[in-house]
Amino acid sequence: MSTIILIRHAQAAGHETADPPLSVTGRRQASCLAARLGNSRADAILHGPRRRAHQTAEVLGSRLGCPVQQTGLLGDRTPHPSPERLGDYPLHRRDFLHETPVEERDINGAGIAAAWRQLTELSTDQVLIAVTHAFVVGSFVGHALGAPAAAWLRLPIANASITELQSRPYGEWAVASVSDTGHLSHL
Repeated sequence: MSTIILIRHAQAAGHETADPPLSVTGRRQASCLAARLGNSRADAILHGPRRRAHQTAEVLGSRLGCPVQQTGLLGDRTPHPSPERLGDYPLHRRDFLHETPVEERDINGAGIAAAWRQLTELSTDQVLIAVTHAFVVGSFVGHALGAPAAAWLRLPIANASITELQSRPYGEWAVASVSDTGHLSHL
């Protein structure tokens, strides 16, 4: 069985456009996350290129004694409909989508879909921990379930949360948990 444990990076210290490091709270969150996953058998920890994802992954790798590797598969992206697919999204979300920075727009979620396919291939008979961003986690869950294009907008993903996906017979994926933050309850 393959397992992908999706982690949203811990809290950053500042606005995301500056690629900030983890905040003091974020470092505590990452430590709690590492303690929660301390008994996990992970074959690899992958993370996106942003500093907050890298630093969260380093804390996990140190605790789990597992190699940490950066990958573009887990980059910070926002699925964004092309004009032809705008109807796939509710009217009340269009202002939000319009405000998405151009450099973050993943037209029709094509990059995330390709990343999902590659990540599932990498995870064959392994446990992968993937540290990334909220919209990417939500989009991967949507792909796992075969949900509509805009489903990621209805999945709030908290900082330093755990989302676990497990492969099933015949190539199906099941969602074991989404945005689990039980390990952060005492912060």
